[in-house]
Amino acid sequence: MRNQDEGRKDVRILTKEKFDFQQLLQTVPAELAVVGQSVQRTDARLKVTGKLKYGADYGQEGFLHGKILRSPHPHALIRAIRTGKAQALPGVAAVLTARDVPGRNGFGAIIPDQPVICNEKVRYVGDAVALVAAETEKIAQQALELIEVEYEILPAVLDPREALKEDAPKIHEKGNLLSFNKLRKGDLEQGWKEAEVILERTYQVPFLEHAYIEPDVTMAVPQVDGTMLVEGPMQAPFTTRRNLAAVLGMPISQVRVRQVPMGGGFGGKEDSPIDIGCRAAVLARHTGRPVRLALEREEVTIQTCKRHPMVMTIKLGARRDGTLTAFAGVIYDEQGAYASLGPVIPPAGGSHIHSMIMMPGPYEIPHVSVDAYLCYTNHPYGGAMRGFGAPQVHIAHEQIMDELALELGLDPLEIRRKNGFKLGSATATGQILDQSVGLQETLEACAREFDWEKRSRETGYIDAEKTKRRGVGVGMGWYRTSIGTAGDGCGANVYVHEDGSALLFTGITEMGQGSYTVLPQICAEELGIGVDQVRLVQPDTHIVPESGPTVGSRSTTLMGNAIIQAARQVKEAILETAAEMLLVPAGRLEAREGRICDREHPERVLLFREAAARAMSRGKRLIGQGWWTPPPATLDPETGQGNPYFVYTYSTHMAEVVVDVETGEVEVTGYVAAFDVGKAINPRAVEGQIEGGVAMGLGYALMEELVLKDGVPQNLSLQNYLIPTILDVPPIKSIILEMPNAHGPYGAKGIGEMPNIPATPAILNAIANACGGRVRSLPADPEKVFWAIREAGGPPDK
Repeated sequence: MRNQDEGRKDVRILTKEKFDFQQLLQTVPAELAVVGQSVQRTDARLKVTGKLKYGADYGQEGFLHGKILRSPHPHALIRAIRTGKAQALPGVAAVLTARDVPGRNGFGAIIPDQPVICNEKVRYVGDAVALVAAETEKIAQQALELIEVEYEILPAVLDPREALKEDAPKIHEKGNLLSFNKLRKGDLEQGWKEAEVILERTYQVPFLEHAYIEPDVTMAVPQVDGTMLVEGPMQAPFTTRRNLAAVLGMPISQVRVRQVPMGGGFGGKEDSPIDIGCRAAVLARHTGRPVRLALEREEVTIQTCKRHPMVMTIKLGARRDGTLTAFAGVIYDEQGAYASLGPVIPPAGGSHIHSMIMMPGPYEIPHVSVDAYLCYTNHPYGGAMRGFGAPQVHIAHEQIMDELALELGLDPLEIRRKNGFKLGSATATGQILDQSVGLQETLEACAREFDWEKRSRETGYIDAEKTKRRGVGVGMGWYRTSIGTAGDGCGANVYVHEDGSALLFTGITEMGQGSYTVLPQICAEELGIGVDQVRLVQPDTHIVPESGPTVGSRSTTLMGNAIIQAARQVKEAILETAAEMLLVPAGRLEAREGRICDREHPERVLLFREAAARAMSRGKRLIGQGWWTPPPATLDPETGQGNPYFVYTYSTHMAEVVVDVETGEVEVTGYVAAFDVGKAINPRAVEGQIEGGVAMGLGYALMEELVLKDGVPQNLSLQNYLIPTILDVPPIKSIILEMPNAHGPYGAKGIGEMPNIPATPAILNAIANACGGRVRSLPADPEKVFWAIREAGGPPDK
């Protein structure tokens, strides 16, 4: 285990841009006391001592155990279900079919097109056909085996391009095209005329499993007052509650959802708690007893959402000097059986529209066209996964940028310097980037730390036998903060007690990213107390305000601003009270580190808790409520033009690899990643996000793939679904740059998803640089690298 102080020298924070933050804050302290500090995680001790209770640790006494009978077929009609034998089994409390759903028999984060229990048809291997509740998990499993189902097998649609054909079997009555979206900028024909070089390439990426370490679990508990409590690890308690209410046929006010500590999510637990939560709640409502529904690892793989696979074609035009003139992209985005988080939430929400917006990359291109098809198939459904549609298209545009550089005889960095976003650049949607644009700065900082100029000259064979070759690669990226919907907002409540300590109420959940530390830091900074004096209340829809989902790298920025608003309301009352106690104008007072002092006469001071106690005794307001929404998102559905997201995070990654040209084996031997994060609220937490994201991107590049055969998942466990271990991940040097965001708390913007996005193409570009073979269909496992080398004419001579 690494000492927490080791390796700190690898993290550098560089501040450059100045900004006007008056929109949100009237004053920013010259020196921040808590924000910007690498304070210890608030949940660290509980986690490392094993005292934190995850869903699987909760007591099971008095609970029925729920189980799901799933379809073994990717596409079939249900002709008959016989449940009599299962119902007769001793210990079985309920066997439910579609007719037993009390309310709407459908759920979904955007469109409720997924049945709680299938009635007439199944659409993927994993669809629920019946539910069982029994006294023990073993009895529930036995009951499943006694249920008899007659199916009429239908032809399965297993490719998004096949799904679009006129004679393709219909998965849903409305057809297989869930959404078609387009982006148009400039005059594409003019762009091709201006181009002196045109490349056209196709790239393909597979389904990915989230592989969070904690399998899903939910507990549904009917209450004596007729309400329903549902608990479990989840990223979107309020979305889960809305679905539960509709499925149960109850008012939202009678459904309570409470998050328990979560062992990883990566976007997957935005969807899955709706899925198992609705099913557990239906069983609990039917039996009148608490029901626990826990998935085994294999069930998680079969049942829950995945990262969308895509087939992406890009045609790219440029002048001889590397200036980009035209970009035409086509995305065949495989949604799978159900809509999940794929379709558009106006104006720019949903993973599919995000892929379309991100596809041209962080580059200035005058003439752009993107056609994006989101298609139903009979595969597992695609949902949110870290990056939400951006990692796939970055793999395409970053590879073709390297291929273009090679064609033109240019250094990969030079072509990115020439075309990469700068302050004042226009994106493919026509958005002018007028603040917090640090892309070029990340490129230069990364190149210096990586020593690109030297390393790029030292590629080639590293052994006398000429079996192993070294290569280097670069990947650049951009990613939104917020989700681009009209209703994207966050609420927070702050309550200060008479002893000066504070309670912080938010609906943002913790899945390992550090929100339960960063959000109290912001609250503590604004109030002027220590972070140890702030306790964050676990999300509970009966207690905390609506906060939206914990997704879209939005938590720190949107919730941080709401916390500042709420804390300021309380601090105003406390400073007014302190002014009366010190006999000075309130405007001269400053709260900092648990003390309130007069700026002009620092010797005039009192403790924050003394002022809080006096304020309470005088009936002053000690509770504040904040609500913050980003600047409005816009996107024209006909042209794809507009301002879809209000700010972006930027990053450059550089990787060094060694490729065994005889076997195709790849080892990543060096890595540097530079990020423009606006403001690092907790630098150590940012470093953790970077390291975890790079590891995830490495897995995407080299090994991860959910293998499907005739619609049936083949690698269901972590024994055969490969993810990186610590032995696969090289030392990672992280560089943090701060180009303040005018709309963020203390200048912050999102960081959670950005780290994995440029990692995959950086490694793929390094492989191509090392061996001459390019893998355009992921993963770049040894077999694919081996054949890519042969297709390129064999291992290089020198």
